[in-house]
Amino acid sequence: MALVSSSDIQHSLIAETTFGVTPTATVTRHLLPLAPDAPLLTASATQIASPTRMPNRSNNGSKQGMKMVDGSLEMRFQKAPFMDVLLQSALSGTFATNTLKAGITDSSFSVLSVLDGTSAAGSQDIMNFKGLMATGFSLSAKGNEGVMASFQVIGADFANLTTNNPLVATTATYNEFTAADAPSITVGAVTLDVAEFTLDWKVDRTRRPVIGSNAGLAFGVNGTTEVTLTIKAYRNGALSAITGSAQAVSLAVGGVGTGMSFSLPAAYGDVPTIEQSDGSAFTNIVFKGGYDATQGTNFVITKL
Repeated sequence: MALVSSSDIQHSLIAETTFGVTPTATVTRHLLPLAPDAPLLTASATQIASPTRMPNRSNNGSKQGMKMVDGSLEMRFQKAPFMDVLLQSALSGTFATNTLKAGITDSSFSVLSVLDGTSAAGSQDIMNFKGLMATGFSLSAKGNEGVMASFQVIGADFANLTTNNPLVATTATYNEFTAADAPSITVGAVTLDVAEFTLDWKVDRTRRPVIGSNAGLAFGVNGTTEVTLTIKAYRNGALSAITGSAQAVSLAVGGVGTGMSFSLPAAYGDVPTIEQSDGSAFTNIVFKGGYDATQGTNFVITKL
């Protein structure tokens, strides 16, 4: 096999119907728009060393224990079917028509990293990461730059394949959003002029080792979820927008038919700080989302 360049590697995603099992039919295999130098998922396994002493002070080696996958998937944010799969995994929910609410319905997916899919079957080089779930999601943007999405991923299994999955990856392209597509953030009735923002979602998923297999069970969840919106806004009314009590905060990326909105229905703002640089005055605000009885959750994503 010829040497492979990073720009030749194809990464694709398949939603799983059974945790840890990569489908080979009836579902869609989505091409992931990762940059050639983007971080990759990494596979590892616990090494269980033998305590046995062998002749000449040698040990008796080790065996592989539980398999593990860790890493992140980073890309320009876009409204696309593969993004739905990742967001649903991160929020433990499913889109009901156009609305996704953070909940308790966990879902998993597989990622295939195809180093060589052109050689004859049986001699290809493919890494199949399985039983993946998102433990976090970050959306960020600065003025005059792109809107970036990052998903932190944990996985339970992997396999090195020599024959590619029969599903063919879709090659559709979607609009990649820039900061100009996220014009404002609304806090209560006040619309802020934003220089930059970061939206973070976190869920503490825990591994579940099991006797009889080197692949753990579907992940548990420890504690509560956390959603944080950090804003750097131009100081023109931003200070008056923060009450310290629960208030609705939302941001939109893209427009009707092309974008998504992200809402903290009960956001609690910290005491804002102020700064000035490059001839401008700014207000830095941190919101943390709490439970909202009307929405029944702390975080809502809506397709516009």
